Amino acid sequence: MPDDHKQPIEPTVIRSGRGPRIAILGAGFAGMGMAIRLRQEGFDNFTIYEKAEDVGGTWRENTYPGVACDVPSHLYSFSFEANPNWSKRYSPGPEILAYLRHCARKYDLYRSIEFGKTVKAARHDGAVWHVEFADGETVIADFVISGLGGLHKPSFPDIEGLNDFDGPVFHTAQWRDDVDLTGKRVAIIGSAASAVQVVPEIVPQVAHLDVYQRTANWVMARNSYAYPGWLQALFRKMPFLARLYRGHYFKMAEWRFDLFKNRDSRIKRMSQKLFTRHMTAQVPDPDLRKKLTPNYPIGCKRILISDDYLPAIQRENVDLITEGIDQVTKTGLRTKDGQARDVDVIILATGFKPFDILESIDVIGPAGTSLKDYWAEGVRAHRTIAVPGFPNFFLLLGPNSGLGHNSVVLMIEAQVNYILKLMGGIADPERHLIEPSDEAMKKFDQRLQRELGNRVWSANCGAWYVDASGRNYTLYPDSVTDYLREMRSPDLGEYKISEKELILAN
Repeated sequence: MPDDHKQPIEPTVIRSGRGPRIAILGAGFAGMGMAIRLRQEGFDNFTIYEKAEDVGGTWRENTYPGVACDVPSHLYSFSFEANPNWSKRYSPGPEILAYLRHCARKYDLYRSIEFGKTVKAARHDGAVWHVEFADGETVIADFVISGLGGLHKPSFPDIEGLNDFDGPVFHTAQWRDDVDLTGKRVAIIGSAASAVQVVPEIVPQVAHLDVYQRTANWVMARNSYAYPGWLQALFRKMPFLARLYRGHYFKMAEWRFDLFKNRDSRIKRMSQKLFTRHMTAQVPDPDLRKKLTPNYPIGCKRILISDDYLPAIQRENVDLITEGIDQVTKTGLRTKDGQARDVDVIILATGFKPFDILESIDVIGPAGTSLKDYWAEGVRAHRTIAVPGFPNFFLLLGPNSGLGHNSVVLMIEAQVNYILKLMGGIADPERHLIEPSDEAMKKFDQRLQRELGNRVWSANCGAWYVDASGRNYTLYPDSVTDYLREMRSPDLGEYKISEKELILAN
């Protein structure tokens, strides 16, 4: 029988257990962190819905050569689950994925995860959420918590002829291991975070590599190193030392926040000197240094760290191309100056679409309003986690909770604990609905946008942090310390709490 004639699947209820029925979307850091804390607080009636066949989120998806974290390993982990065995100061992607799998096993999450579940829609009927999946199943939940984050769907450049290229074209987030780059002519479009990791890894094997750079980046020294066995053993025997070590990195990261303020500061001057020293030491050619030196304030775009990217692009088989791309042809690329370059493979290192949740998931509140409509005037969320008109719906790593200087895992944990306190502040979370008031949302958003206007991100540097209208809907304007203080305890006066029966009666 054709698929379009299949009988609809009856809605199912999340497995019975203690407390309200909770649907968690995504099994990355955010979704798993939420699930672990729910169980610790006595909420066991939850299910994690994951589109793939394993946990890990971005660290499962991104398998490109050289993938690694640019936050120190001991800080890029749950505070309640220290890992004394990190191999390096900055861990490679596979090691982070292994850590997340370890957490899933230790905290018995696998029994609460349904894999292969792609969410298509979440609709609230005034009492409960109906979460619809691509396989036709619908589940009913009292709460929906999105752990999808703001960056999980690749962004593809709008370049004429890209689909007409005769060879392989793929995004770094969809790396094709079946494409052998040995002896190939390769073009990589983009020169930011993923590119600085990929380029040094593939340069030795390709015949020639063209790196297409739209804008120069602030590239600082990575200074990574391996942890000796004796130090790992010391962290295992004395966990408090690992906590102190983590605390050291936290304070160092927080100190960097002054980089992002629109004022002169010691850290800003020092960082600019370190950049110049690093560039001068690694790039002797003054003309190339000029091409690689940004013309916008440090921190306006993501600061990159690498010890081997700059040497890699100076190899004889690499060309750095700063002329804009005009068109992709069947055999290669043509730049705006009319030059054509034939290649065998095109790799897109063009990042992600921020908060693309609207492209693949319909979120509809009880009044029939979609999240897409609400965000048409600007992507925003109260306290970065909740939206008026969408009761019992929370976003982990939601709008304006991204960072440019510290670990987002810290933000996730603050949001998780805040949500738990919100749920605990409801007399009966199985009978009541909670959502922020319009007034509280407006006040919070106005404050954030006012503060963001005094940060370097407000400069017109083409950063993905800012939308076409100039609105920054991705980053938090203050330090993580400020965020932790702000999210310590919710003010229930900012929220509307209603009984489900009353809403249904209306």
